[in-house]
Amino acid sequence: MSSETHAWDTPPPRRYPGGLVVLAILLALPAGVTTVLRVAPPRDDATALLASFIPYGIVGYLLALLVLLIALIRARRRRVLAVLTVAVAALSALHLSWVGPFFVADGPPAAGATFTVLSMNLYNGAADPAQLRAQANRVDVVVLVETTPTVLEVLSTRQWKERFPYAVGDPESEQSNTTIYSRFPLSDGIAIGPTSFQQWITTVRVPELGNVRLAAVHPCNPYCGGGRWASEHAELRRAIHPYLADPLVVAGDFNAIDDHGPLLDLRADGLRSAADLVGAGWVPTFPANRAYPPLFPIDHVLVNQRLTATEIHTVRVADTDHLGLVATIGLPAGVPG
Repeated sequence: MSSETHAWDTPPPRRYPGGLVVLAILLALPAGVTTVLRVAPPRDDATALLASFIPYGIVGYLLALLVLLIALIRARRRRVLAVLTVAVAALSALHLSWVGPFFVADGPPAAGATFTVLSMNLYNGAADPAQLRAQANRVDVVVLVETTPTVLEVLSTRQWKERFPYAVGDPESEQSNTTIYSRFPLSDGIAIGPTSFQQWITTVRVPELGNVRLAAVHPCNPYCGGGRWASEHAELRRAIHPYLADPLVVAGDFNAIDDHGPLLDLRADGLRSAADLVGAGWVPTFPANRAYPPLFPIDHVLVNQRLTATEIHTVRVADTDHLGLVATIGLPAGVPG
C-alpha cells in the first residue's frame, strides 16, 4: 500500500467567512437600535415611531445568530466570531426576557363574578355599526374611541339603549372623541385633559364586584407632533394616579406598545395588561385594514392588582383600522370587593 500523500487528499483550509459576518452585522445593527430604544425609552415623536418596532428586534438577533453559527462552523479562526456570537446570543436572551412573559399566564384566578369590556377604535366613526352592535351584544361595558355624533346616532337604536342604559361622553362635533356605554350604572364621569381627544374616568357599579374605576383613553399618536404623544401620556398617568388604590381598568387606544416608555411607566405603577395576565402573547391590533396582518399592539386593557383578567381576544369590525379587544375581568382570589 502506498504511503504517498497527494494534494487532493488534503482538505482545503477553511477561510474566514467575511461575507457571513457582514450579513450578521447588518441583521444585528437594526436589532441593536431596538435594544437601545427599550433600555432608554424615547419621548420625542419621531423616535417613538421607531420604537414601535422594538419587539421585532428579536427577529434580527435570531437571524444574525443563525448566520454567525454557520460562520463559526466554516471558519478557521474563531475567536472573534465566538465573541460576536456570544454577544448576539446574550442580546437575543435579553429580548426574549422582555417578550417571553407575555406568553406565560401568571395572573391570579378570578374569585366569583366577572364582567367583560370591549375596547374599539371606530376610525373616526367609519366602523360598521351593525357589526359593532353584534360584538357589543356579548359584553357588559363598551369603550369606543374616535366616535362621532353620526355613528352614535346610528348606534342608538332601541335595542342598544336597552342593552346599555348608561353612558359617559357625548361628542360635540365631528372630531374624534370617546364614549363609554355600560349595562351597569356609571357615575362620577370626569374628563381627562385637556388632550387632543376626549378621555374619561368614571365609576362602574358592577353587580357582585362593587365599584370599579374605568378610564377610557386615547392619547395622541406620534404623528400628532409637537410632543403631544409624550405630554398626553404624562397627563393620562397623572389623571389615573389618584385611583391606583381602587379596582381600576384602563382601556382604549394607547397609541403605544408595551415596550414604549409610557406603558412601562404604567406597569411600574402596578398596572398590567390583560394579555400579559392570561398569557395571550403578542396581540397586535393595528393596522387592521391592510392586506397584511396587524403589526402593532397599541390597543390595551390594563388592570391594577385589585383586579385580574381571565380572558382576552380580538374582534374584527369592518371599515376600521383597529381590531377590538374583549377582556374578561374580575376580582382576584383573596382580594375583597
